[in-house]
Amino acid sequence: MSRLVGVVGSRSLPASFAPLVSSVVSLFLARGFRVASGGAVGADSFALSALLQQGAAPSGVVFSAWQSASGFPSSVRPQVRQLLSSGGQVVWGPFSQQACPPELQRRRAVSALLGRNTRLVSACSVVVAFLFGPSRGSLFTVRQAVARGVPVVVFLCGGGASLPPDLASRCFVFDYSDISH
Repeated sequence: MSRLVGVVGSRSLPASFAPLVSSVVSLFLARGFRVASGGAVGADSFALSALLQQGAAPSGVVFSAWQSASGFPSSVRPQVRQLLSSGGQVVWGPFSQQACPPELQRRRAVSALLGRNTRLVSACSVVVAFLFGPSRGSLFTVRQAVARGVPVVVFLCGGGASLPPDLASRCFVFDYSDISH
């Protein structure tokens, strides 16, 4: 089985960083890795686009929090469908999107998404994170990878993105916050 790199990051990552994400995806594909993402907007979507544009859909794996495609953001669903129809894989999550009381919806969604991130990290040999602004989910993923001894590369892409000192000392960090894209 080939190695898997998790390409994750902020939902608010500006589109000007899509070429950087694409370059990272290309680098890992050229070294025999498959590429995993969480299927969110931003960095995850840029990784999916890179796979599709490079004709590498069979090397793509999307980790879903949900049991069906309806859980993905509407802007990402076409990419997920194209990835699947081109030989890529989706690892479906355990959560259904059944109706539940409004006071539980957010808590249930957050739990599902954090569970997805944990499953992604558990499957990966390395994680690359693109951070922009406050990104609690991405920081959670980086923290999970560090705790499991998975190597992590972090690109700080601006918007005030930063790593707590305990994480920064255990990751490879590239600061792109002062570079205009």
